[in-house]
Amino acid sequence: MLAVLEHLNYPLEMLKQIARVLKPNGILLLTVPSHLAKPVLEFLAFKLKIVSEAEIRDHKAYYNKKDLQNLIAQVPSLHLKTHKYFQCGMNNFAIIHKIES
Repeated sequence: MLAVLEHLNYPLEMLKQIARVLKPNGILLLTVPSHLAKPVLEFLAFKLKIVSEAEIRDHKAYYNKKDLQNLIAQVPSLHLKTHKYFQCGMNNFAIIHKIES
């Protein structure tokens, strides 16, 4: 799920559905922009016009590791296995594991 979560009104509901259909021991790979990215993306979109304004306006949220941990913790069968920042901290990369039940 690359650059999707930030566009969702109900990200928790999406994670619940993913947990429902993901096989036991399956993994979800996720990228999502960090809080640091917000002013940069807005500058690139609204001032320089080199990023889609509509896409940036559609962002509902930005995340850091703690935000992702809190969100994922609300889905009992999912566990944040790995988290890393990339692109100078502007994006999050997460590996989320479905615990075998």
